[in-house]
Amino acid sequence: MPSIEREIAAKFEEIANIGWFPENIAADSAQFTVVRQVLEPLAGKRILDAGCARGRFAKLLAPFGADMHGLDLTETFLQAARTNVPEAAFTGGSLSALPFRSESFDAVYCVEALEHVPDTDAAIREMTRVLKPGGTLLVIDKSLIGLDPGVGLPNFLVKPWAERRGKWMYPADFAFRERWFWPWKLAARIHHQCGSVQTRFIPEGRGKASKLYKLLPFFSLDVAWIGTKTIRNK
Repeated sequence: MPSIEREIAAKFEEIANIGWFPENIAADSAQFTVVRQVLEPLAGKRILDAGCARGRFAKLLAPFGADMHGLDLTETFLQAARTNVPEAAFTGGSLSALPFRSESFDAVYCVEALEHVPDTDAAIREMTRVLKPGGTLLVIDKSLIGLDPGVGLPNFLVKPWAERRGKWMYPADFAFRERWFWPWKLAARIHHQCGSVQTRFIPEGRGKASKLYKLLPFFSLDVAWIGTKTIRNK
């Protein structure tokens, strides 16, 4: 594992129990609604939660008959996930080097975890590699063009300003910066690996920008990128 990933893992261990990473998510939350809709039908599918934290999504998906697997770098999260979702299997590892066989999952989803991976393309390549042909890759993450829910300004302005002031998960002198994405650019990177991708904005939020999310979904904080692994001609 690259040293920077070890530093990121250590940071997550440091903040694992400050209340940011819950064991549960509401079944009607916008993020879970997208996950469920994109992955349906769930029964019998082998699904990987890439960057699972405490398994909050897996906990809601497992009762639908999915064969759930989760992966995370943070041991504290894995221990909690195994208790939280005993019917699922959880493995320690990096999104940049998944410890699974190629073409072994029907679907892979990654919610707010790709932003913490130093090598974005390696993670996309690995998540695509473990998908069966025709399988689904779902990434939900933050948009740089989206509006910050607190101040209502674009994230590409608010995020670096807050980071410089030390008001972010990673301190100002940390070797890594959380990576949010331009929707069209990440779509192109996923398309390059999967062969097919759709972009869906998730117009739910709070604060000053929430009404704008619904009126102009393009400015939503969260975006879903939905890739389908196509069968490439050899």
